[in-house]
Amino acid sequence: MKILKPVLMSLVITAVLVGTVVAVKMDQFSVMAEGGGQIQPPETVSVFVAAEQQWPNTYTAIGTVEADEGIMISAQVPGKVKRITFQSGAEVKAGDVLIEQESINEAAQLNAAQARLKLAKTSYQRIKELKTNKLASQSELDTALQQVESAQGDVDDLNATLQKKLIRAPFDGRVGIRQVDLGTDLQVGTAIVSLQATNRVRVNFPVPQDWLSQMNTGLPVEVATGGRTNQVVTGVVTAIGTEIHPETRNVTVQSSLDNASKSLVPGMAVTTTVTLSDPHTVLAVPAASIIYAPYGDTLFVVDEKDGKLVARQQFIQTGKALGDFIEVAKGLKAGEKVVSAGAFKLFNNQAVVIGTKPTPEFKANPTPTDS
Repeated sequence: MKILKPVLMSLVITAVLVGTVVAVKMDQFSVMAEGGGQIQPPETVSVFVAAEQQWPNTYTAIGTVEADEGIMISAQVPGKVKRITFQSGAEVKAGDVLIEQESINEAAQLNAAQARLKLAKTSYQRIKELKTNKLASQSELDTALQQVESAQGDVDDLNATLQKKLIRAPFDGRVGIRQVDLGTDLQVGTAIVSLQATNRVRVNFPVPQDWLSQMNTGLPVEVATGGRTNQVVTGVVTAIGTEIHPETRNVTVQSSLDNASKSLVPGMAVTTTVTLSDPHTVLAVPAASIIYAPYGDTLFVVDEKDGKLVARQQFIQTGKALGDFIEVAKGLKAGEKVVSAGAFKLFNNQAVVIGTKPTPEFKANPTPTDS
């Protein structure tokens, strides 16, 4: 009997707990029945009326910036660096001397060559006068002329060598980081510094063969640098490649842009957008309305049913994006109301109410405050 008493007490307590739970659940079901089976109260959402918009017909790709002119300045003749006249990263003008090489030997050789030239000219004039008086032969006169021309060639060659020892900028631009120091023994072809003309730049970008028929020179181009500044520079298509790459099936298209702001740096990756033709009509909704999932993209359409608003989940096919909007190619009609805020908390056929609080304005060309 002592063993049965605890067991009976446990059974009584369990029965009381089960009865309490059943009573609470029955009460909840009774309330749900009186409320028409409504499990949750209506969710407050914001809506956007799907409408047709005129979007520009564009092609976008990642391009690479190149300087309009760009070279690696190098030594043309051997010689040690005597003087450096530029600072790394400085702007230079065409003709500015960047490097001066030692030229003592060449200067001495030039003096000797000029002396030989002077003597050869004097001898030529003397023999010419003798030839006039028939005291010298034509052969002697020809030999004297040849000596003048040979001496003149030596002088010209040494003058050219001395000019090459003054390494100048061939065009206006900005130099990079110098790769030589005072006293460096330069050999022919030794790299000295990169020079890039960046007032104008070229941007090369790939175009698939399917788009090639729509590309023409003169089409307007917009290049965005990305990042926090996201500056946009405009230009035009200037050249289209003549062959398609056999592996990528792309052709390289080149655009030319004014870069007075210096925002485009050679080697930079940029977003390139080409306007191909007149605008085309699309059905657009805010990007915030789209719910992306592996099984398909959906959004919620607000319908009226039995005097109440309910959210209907609708599969759609999306297209291009422009600013805050996404094109809906299939699955939606113009004039339908879609949930633009609060869609993540909804399920199919859930009751909703449209909120009265102001919502952000959706724009095709948004301008963030930190840009």
